[in-house]
Amino acid sequence: MMISTAQAAKLLGISATRVRFLLSKGRVKGAYKVGRTWVIPLFDGMPVVTPGTRGPKRNWSKRTNYTKAVIHVNQKVIRQNHNTGERNPVITVKRGSKNTYGHTVEVNGPCRVMYRPDDPLHCGARVWIETISDFKVIA
Repeated sequence: MMISTAQAAKLLGISATRVRFLLSKGRVKGAYKVGRTWVIPLFDGMPVVTPGTRGPKRNWSKRTNYTKAVIHVNQKVIRQNHNTGERNPVITVKRGSKNTYGHTVEVNGPCRVMYRPDDPLHCGARVWIETISDFKVIA
């Protein structure tokens, strides 16, 4: 996925001017210019900035590291509920090593729906939703 300088600034928690300075110095991995516009690739949902060689280490704007959440529907639980008549939660939200189960999930921000039949998740899901936004699971 490719993003602009303003979107990269929001993700990195710095100003767009600072992002353009880093781009001009060649410190953003994989970034290139199309006409007058910078195109910045994402690696694991974030732009990669190589560390500088001079000055103090930054400590004034420590950002929390956002972990990608993966939301998918468990087909096995749906079949089990149908056969047994139970109403177990069928939606799984995976963030880091934590799984949360529920009947409804509200995502408060951008997300994307992924379909990869040739490269499923380790749990076997071929369709899922990815987000770094906040979400609310209703059990």
